[in-house]
Amino acid sequence: MDESNSVPLWWVLLFLVLALGIGALVVSAVGGSLIASVVVPA
Repeated sequence: MDESNSVPLWWVLLFLVLALGIGALVVSAVGGSLIASVVVPA
């Protein structure tokens, strides 16, 4: 793999953490549960 052309691992991890955090905030703000949102995607 060409490291100079790939996205840094820390950037991918940061994006995943932000995405999960925002998703959790949205679900909690709507009043649903994380398990329900996974079983029955809106």
